[in-house]
Amino acid sequence: MLMPDLTVLNPDTIPSVAIDFMNHTHAEEVALVRELGNLIADYQGRTLRDVADAEKIRRKLSDWLAHTQAHFLAENELMEEYAFPAYPIHAGEHAAALQKMTAVIEAWDKHQEIDLLADYVFILWPAWFNGHVTSMDMITAKFAVMNGFTPE
Repeated sequence: MLMPDLTVLNPDTIPSVAIDFMNHTHAEEVALVRELGNLIADYQGRTLRDVADAEKIRRKLSDWLAHTQAHFLAENELMEEYAFPAYPIHAGEHAAALQKMTAVIEAWDKHQEIDLLADYVFILWPAWFNGHVTSMDMITAKFAVMNGFTPE
């Protein structure tokens, strides 16, 4: 399943939340995943796929996982600091998203099945991310600001 016409998300259309560091982190993540999407599309378009191209994807996946772990840790710490009532639900979404991402990366490492990876990067993750930002992150940021967080 070739997906070269798909884009991950447009950084300019990510909903803004009330806290700048969260917006910055979201923009970084989308930029990183767009780079990954370009690598995937290039890989899908090749008749001969070489190990170096697969390794570029692997390194970008590793970067994305590390960024996402730091992203979720910062948000979880913010929720704990401001005693956000929906912390267990929001943090639970983070844990589930990390678990899915880790499973996708492990599957890539074992089988290098590009179509499964493309489905996650181009379809599943963008839908999850957009929904998460417009619900969980939006309300978390508003709550923190209402309870004393000073936006940068």
